[in-house]
Amino acid sequence: MKAKIVPTSPKVRDSEQRDADVEEFLRRAEPISKPSIVRFSASFLVLVVVLGFLAGTVGTVVVLAGKEQWPWLQQWLAPTVQETNTARPVTRKEVVTEQYVDTVGKVDPNVVAIFVRKVPAKKNGTLLDQLYTPSDFRGTGVLLTEDGIGVTSRRAIPDLTKEVAIVTASKAVYLTKDFSADPASDLVYFRISGKGFPVLDFADTGSLLVSQRVIDVNRHAVTLAPAIALTELATLNSVRVNERGDLVQSSERLSQVYQTRTGADAPGVPTFSIGGKLIGLHTGTDGDITPVDVINSGLQRLQKTGGVVRNVLGVHYLNLAVAKGLLLSPTAEGERGAHVTSAGETSAPAIIPKSPADRAGLKVGDIILRVDDTSLTESLTLSQIVQGAAARATLTLTIVRGKDEQRLPVTLDTTSP
Repeated sequence: MKAKIVPTSPKVRDSEQRDADVEEFLRRAEPISKPSIVRFSASFLVLVVVLGFLAGTVGTVVVLAGKEQWPWLQQWLAPTVQETNTARPVTRKEVVTEQYVDTVGKVDPNVVAIFVRKVPAKKNGTLLDQLYTPSDFRGTGVLLTEDGIGVTSRRAIPDLTKEVAIVTASKAVYLTKDFSADPASDLVYFRISGKGFPVLDFADTGSLLVSQRVIDVNRHAVTLAPAIALTELATLNSVRVNERGDLVQSSERLSQVYQTRTGADAPGVPTFSIGGKLIGLHTGTDGDITPVDVINSGLQRLQKTGGVVRNVLGVHYLNLAVAKGLLLSPTAEGERGAHVTSAGETSAPAIIPKSPADRAGLKVGDIILRVDDTSLTESLTLSQIVQGAAARATLTLTIVRGKDEQRLPVTLDTTSP
């Protein structure tokens, strides 16, 4: 039999109770009040806008006029200004471009064009007869000192007996026959008359890096406008070698060069760091650059003696640190030092007769390990040490002859100024 629902059932009681609660809530519910709205008149709003505009204008005038008179105001506003300037990050490309433009403007007055007339100008010739043409253009150079000393590649001035025109960025023309060739490199120093020329800063070669961005600054042969190339350093310690004998070096020649990736062929083109410091000078061969250390050492000798005077030891040698890895089989001579040898039967002898090396008793096959207390390495060669020594200095060579190590004192000669 189906169960009958009685009043005491929970289901019935809950329904009745819910109805009673709803009726009780409706009887005592308070009315919901509406939010109050504050209204302003149109004239009041206009007044507020005008006062705000005047306050902003007065504040701007105070800030602009007071920055100079009240430094504390500038300091107080600095965080806001800095935050505004750094809202958009500056890209690396924009930074390099800005430095690039500044550097070109800084070094351009030092870069000169070099002209040598193929046909001498007629004394009473026409205006056209006086002009230099692109065929007279020989290369580029760079002014180094306030009193008009500059430098270029020997390929730009091959004949030191001819008059040369040095043309500056301001298109001033200086004629000169005042030259000094560097016997240790392919550099030629020239001097033009005048004072107050811009002075260059020299780069610290020890801080240079491969792939470092650099700037080549050339001159257009007609307009004389700067011809700019942004490139990179490819090597910092290279020797140009076309055949095996080229690996044999002379103690009187500084043959190490830098190279750039663009391979500029124009002689005398200066290369600068992004900051505007001179790194070197293009020789005119496949991007080879004579380092600024060579330029600076020649300049110092020129200023001291009136000519570029270099030291003379009188040996040819193979840098064993460079030869390592190029030999077909291991060598008994060792892995470092300067092996005294000639480049071949038809080349200059290993030891120049009557030279300081000859007088000191150096022999073919000797290996020079140290000069005084300085060891020879791949990057620090015998040539660099000899040419970096004082004129007519007495040096002590530590050599290996056979299996014996010996020490030989040697007094250097010098070239003529």
